[in-house]
Amino acid sequence: MTVRIAILREDRAATNLPAGHVLLAEVGDASIIGASDTMLWSSGNAALIGYAFHRHDGSPCSALAPDAVKQLVRSEGAWAIAKLWGSYVLVWADDEGRVFLLRSPLTGPALFQVADIERPQSATRARAHCAFTDLSLARSLGFALNRPDVGVVDAYLRYPLLRGPGAGLAGVTEVLPGEISRLDQPGRRSSSWLPWDYATAPPVRADAHELGEIVRGCVAAWSGRFSRVQLELSGGIDSSIVAACLAGRDLPWRAITMVTAEPDGDERAYARAVAERAGVPLAELMLPQDPADPIAPPASLRVRPGGFGLIAPTDAAFLASAREFGADAIFSGTAGDGAFGYQTSIAPALDALAYEGPRAAFRAARDQARITGDNIWSALRHAIRGYFRGIRLWPVDDLLLTSTHASERPWHPWMVDAERIPPGQRRYGLGLLSIQPFLDGYDRARVMPKVAPLLSQPLIEFGLGVPSWQWGEGGVNRALARDAFRRDLPDVVLNRRSKGRILSMFLPAFEQNRKRLSAYLLDGWLAGSGIIDLDMVHAMLSGRRAADSIDMLRILQFADIEGWARSIVGARDAP
Repeated sequence: MTVRIAILREDRAATNLPAGHVLLAEVGDASIIGASDTMLWSSGNAALIGYAFHRHDGSPCSALAPDAVKQLVRSEGAWAIAKLWGSYVLVWADDEGRVFLLRSPLTGPALFQVADIERPQSATRARAHCAFTDLSLARSLGFALNRPDVGVVDAYLRYPLLRGPGAGLAGVTEVLPGEISRLDQPGRRSSSWLPWDYATAPPVRADAHELGEIVRGCVAAWSGRFSRVQLELSGGIDSSIVAACLAGRDLPWRAITMVTAEPDGDERAYARAVAERAGVPLAELMLPQDPADPIAPPASLRVRPGGFGLIAPTDAAFLASAREFGADAIFSGTAGDGAFGYQTSIAPALDALAYEGPRAAFRAARDQARITGDNIWSALRHAIRGYFRGIRLWPVDDLLLTSTHASERPWHPWMVDAERIPPGQRRYGLGLLSIQPFLDGYDRARVMPKVAPLLSQPLIEFGLGVPSWQWGEGGVNRALARDAFRRDLPDVVLNRRSKGRILSMFLPAFEQNRKRLSAYLLDGWLAGSGIIDLDMVHAMLSGRRAADSIDMLRILQFADIEGWARSIVGARDAP
């Protein structure tokens, strides 16, 4: 979400603000700095930045009453988690002047902290504590922040899509979604949001109508904050459900779908059917046939590596289309897999066994087999193995990495004591972590609000209490969500089980840039840091060793990380 702020507390008052930024508010002895058009409401000794909604009716929260601020302070932030939802940062000071931060659960803007650090570029050389959402702004305030953390980068590759507190830069930590931290003492406070607080045991069988009402309420709340909306519509079930919810919108909106030259990414038949049902215009964005440059430098300076670099032209095209339409927000179906309980493991059958016994477990195993295209006997073997051995918390991917910086899985608060949660519900909760990199990984989300309404807090908290096997009943993924919107979607989408693929965008970029990738990676930051297996990478890029599609995507990922690292240390050429 597009919130660019810094919350600064230092020994001496700041004398100069970066160009284009103003002092937005003061909370305790901390200054909030940002652009003059930042959405910020200051109420006494608290400030709310971004989009927040009241839990009881979904209405916008644009100010905190004095009594609400008192409850916020008294509860150390727990009041806001219970009463509000949305995408916001909340800052407040307690009676002793200590300043606290809350990043809203699940969808809050990425928020980072540096503590008790000297600002080498500051005229006063004062020591400071700072939280920020934008690395360029933090640097302009005098923080160098120019050293990638080798261990964090290795873990980012080794444990895919897992974002822990280590933020990729030395001395920087991330305030994780739903986390409450103290400005001068970074670290999770006990009142922070935790998914397992909503994982009902035993889970309560859900009603499709209730699910539909929650989804409609979340989408309507978000929709009401913007005048013109563009929905990125793939024609899959998730974005189609968002379209169905937007269909009753009075203000202007339209849908847009991406079309690749190859048939693997052409989903127009589905998107057209949904747009026709919703009564909304559909723009069709044809992507160029020529592959993107895999070693193009990133357009933005980021604390963490961004999304897949080869999607940058698509990202730019989506943004340009939204601007052409005059949209002031981009909506998407991002996170629908997680919100609607789509699982491809045997975990739901193990939950059914624990709560309802062998017959329910057999039915759930059969359903999972149908979802994954497996057979029941294979599914039962997986269930037996999972029952006795357990199901690991997070996958490991050592492909083309050395063991130099290999370490245990990064600490994450959601994984502490997570094994007490039945595996299906646990997979639902932990699966939300793999969505986080896609919320802020692409530049259009830094320019215009990009809303993922299916990741809204009320919906996810409801989903955590649903029996994990109910989502896939009948061997249909997202079965409960399909039932909830059966009257609102065309049959061609309701009956769809496949997903669009865009490998045709990536693999030509590898084949056509082998020599450039070789020169870029073998003498670069990743190589010098001892992270990547140089012999294997060289063998694949030179053609001495065959590279399959997984190998190619891995090497292209290395190119993304290399470009990010060079942008951090300030070198376009290899170090």
